[in-house]
Parts: sequence; structure tokens; C-alpha cells
Amino acid sequence: MACPLHAPLLLLTTLMVAVNLSLNPVLGNILLGGIEESSMQEEGAPEALEYAVGKYNENNNDLYLSHVVEVKRVRKQVVAGENFLFDVVLGQTTCTKAQDDLTNCPLNDQAERKLCSFEVYFVPWENKMSLTTSSCHEI
Repeated sequence: MACPLHAPLLLLTTLMVAVNLSLNPVLGNILLGGIEESSMQEEGAPEALEYAVGKYNENNNDLYLSHVVEVKRVRKQVVAGENFLFDVVLGQTTCTKAQDDLTNCPLNDQAERKLCSFEVYFVPWENKMSLTTSSCHEI
């Protein structure tokens, strides 16, 4: 009597597994909403990093501006917009924040470097950016 139930039970189990896999938010090897490795070639990444460094310069108490010396890591998370996560080395320039022309600001080789992590939330269709996380420490 148990044998006739095996086929429908197996079919039901297979169907449930298939439905579960189709509803799981995984596309290929990319977990939607998950954080994935990216690069500065990613659309929006250069603008997001420029925004983060601008906010860093705006909010710190240094007399001199800082610029990116090296990009260590770029990651991206697709949400209702995009989160860019940057790990960068910043170096202080010889330009003070009060200077008018900041286009040519050489790095101060004597100044300490800082390793900074920035998270920028970017909504391209609304032209909206915000710095959600920022932390730096001397290296």
C-alpha cells in the first residue's frame, strides 16, 4: 500500500524544491542584494568616490585637502539604488581648503597616509548621493 504513495510524494517534493529555487533571489552566481566585488570602471563608481572624498574633506578639521593615493578595494551592492563600498588610501595635499584654485594640488610626501572606508548610497535616476559610512585611520 505504501508503494503507490511514493510516486506522488516524490513528485510533490521535486515540485517544492523547484519552486523554492525559482523564488530564491539568486541570479547565476550573483546574490541579488548581496555585496559583490567591483572596480573603478563600474558606472557611477568614480563619481561616488569623488563625492565621498569631497565629504571627507568638508567634514574633517585638516587645513589641507586630501586626495586618493590608491584604491584598495571597490565593492557594490544593488539595493533601491546602489551602495558603493570603497577602501582607499588618502594622502594630504599641499593645497589648503581656503585656496581658490584646487585643480593642481600635489601630494605632500611628508604627511601621513590614511586608510579610509567609505560607503556611498547612489540613486542614479534621482541624481542623489549620500555618504552613509566613513571611517579613516593612519597607516
